[in-house]
Amino acid sequence: MVEIRYGENYEIADLAGRSIAQAREQYKQEFGIPDKAQASLNDKGIKQKHEPNTALGDNDSLTFAQKSRKGLFFIGTILLALAITGGIFAYGATTDIVGLTLTSTSDYAAVVAEVSPPTWTVWGKFKGKVTAGDLFEITPETNYTGDMVALLTLTNAYDLVEAYRVLVFEIEIWDSAGTPAQVGTTEYLTMDKGVIEIEIDQTGFTAPYDVRLVNGFYITHRGGWSPGTLADPSILCDVIQKGT
Repeated sequence: MVEIRYGENYEIADLAGRSIAQAREQYKQEFGIPDKAQASLNDKGIKQKHEPNTALGDNDSLTFAQKSRKGLFFIGTILLALAITGGIFAYGATTDIVGLTLTSTSDYAAVVAEVSPPTWTVWGKFKGKVTAGDLFEITPETNYTGDMVALLTLTNAYDLVEAYRVLVFEIEIWDSAGTPAQVGTTEYLTMDKGVIEIEIDQTGFTAPYDVRLVNGFYITHRGGWSPGTLADPSILCDVIQKGT
């Protein structure tokens, strides 16, 4: 049920689910509600343009009231007094619009897989060392100087377990001057830890940055798996903003 009130008129009616506009129209003649009466729902003023889209619920309190003209009379009196006394009264529009001219550009960074990533021979039932080399190149947009995070994922670990007992990649990120650019952090990408994050602090370093396989080793199962599929690691690199 909804309480509806205008002046001395008051009623509790089944208006739940109806809009304020519908309630106004229903009680307009009975309560004598003026077209310009202000609606308040649970003591919160509702603009007339929002009345058709504002639904009533159980236990709501809907009140209509005439807008007071005392404030307008008071302001008129002040303006008249200033005009008579010759006072200076500065006034202007109460609203304005500012247009923001922004610079649109490309993504803040781009990542590209190396054309010739490292490769090595894998034998069955063998303990071997991986070949070092660059995996990806990360290039931030020219005016972007913020920190980044390289998110590396071993995407086919479910296949690699058929060929490997152990697979460990030692990953670092280096800048174009040949300096490690992740504050001395080395991460290890393995079949057990298939996702790693490496921060790129651009302060004092020179772009672009290389995601580098610096070391690693593997231990394979007995042969019989397909070397061209199950033994080939697949790595995804996603560059995100630090803190996201």
